[in-house]
Amino acid sequence: MEHTVGMIVPVYNGELYLERCMESLLAQTYQNTEILLIDDGSTDGSRRICDEYAGQYEKVKVFHIPNTGVSGARNKGMEECRCEYLTFVDADDILAEDMLERLVGIMEETAGDVAGCGYFEFCGDEWKGHGNTKKDTDSGTEGKGGQQKKIQKESEIEVLSGSGFVEKGILQSDTRCWSKLYRRESVGGLRFEAGLTIGEDMLFLLELAVRGKRFVRTGYKGYGYYVNEEGAMRRAFKDSYMDQIVCWQKALTVIEREQPELSGRAEAILLISVMLVVGKLAVLSGKERRGKEPYVKQCRQLVKKFAGNREAVLELDRGYRIKTKMFCYLPGLYMSLYHALRCVKALKPKDVVLFIIDNFL
Repeated sequence: MEHTVGMIVPVYNGELYLERCMESLLAQTYQNTEILLIDDGSTDGSRRICDEYAGQYEKVKVFHIPNTGVSGARNKGMEECRCEYLTFVDADDILAEDMLERLVGIMEETAGDVAGCGYFEFCGDEWKGHGNTKKDTDSGTEGKGGQQKKIQKESEIEVLSGSGFVEKGILQSDTRCWSKLYRRESVGGLRFEAGLTIGEDMLFLLELAVRGKRFVRTGYKGYGYYVNEEGAMRRAFKDSYMDQIVCWQKALTVIEREQPELSGRAEAILLISVMLVVGKLAVLSGKERRGKEPYVKQCRQLVKKFAGNREAVLELDRGYRIKTKMFCYLPGLYMSLYHALRCVKALKPKDVVLFIIDNFL
């Protein structure tokens, strides 16, 4: 008898994308599935769409909950899921029609606890050309919305211990919970940390790895990630962006305890996370930035703490070494220059004087 797969879909104001996502889930070649739609307090038409699919398809279940964030929605899905396997799908993303079939096969072949694949990016109607990826022989990619790194060819399967996944997965940008299939009994009572919006995926995977779970990866790209220009990582700074720093601080504590030989790399990633947040803060206008001074101070303290660690610094590329050193000793100048480089090109000549007054005087 085939194992059942539960697809957990957190939904928050996703009416523009949900039908596209659902059609890809319903079109899976692996049919022994259940779709759990977690309506996370949506205020648009998402609730209606969820109810319509549940009324039309027996395999679709809907749970309407107060808004708790993506972590809370995923946790609700795990509580309600009774399938042997489970996977997470964002409501604006899609699955290639054979993704589950492939991952279930890999899971059963290797007796893994977690099976993952690569992903492809799309926007607009580009997704229509990716419905069937059986002929796709490109290598997989890592790092949602960031630097992408080849893992291996589609035909190859990589098996990693928990400690191996920390080194070759989490510390090499494979920190996403989606595009993976999980054995439900292996997950057990583990849940996402509530209240975190950036980095919660990584902590979830890190805990599985620390518990000694077996990770399996393939270069096949079966998950479609929608590139949303208004997505969380592409908007201007907001307070929740500090979550990525909090998460990597938590991760560093775990890695120092479990695999201290990897601490330098973890510290380097924490430094990069801090500088990414600093960049978001720097783009704010002078007045806006002054209201975020506690965050700037926190970032500088962390840079001063870890930038003196030679092992961590050697893990950084030349650009980040320069950035961290300059921000450490000349934070005001660094942020003003960063702001100028990012923003001045967009100004009209008549606005240049106002720009100088607002940011430098």
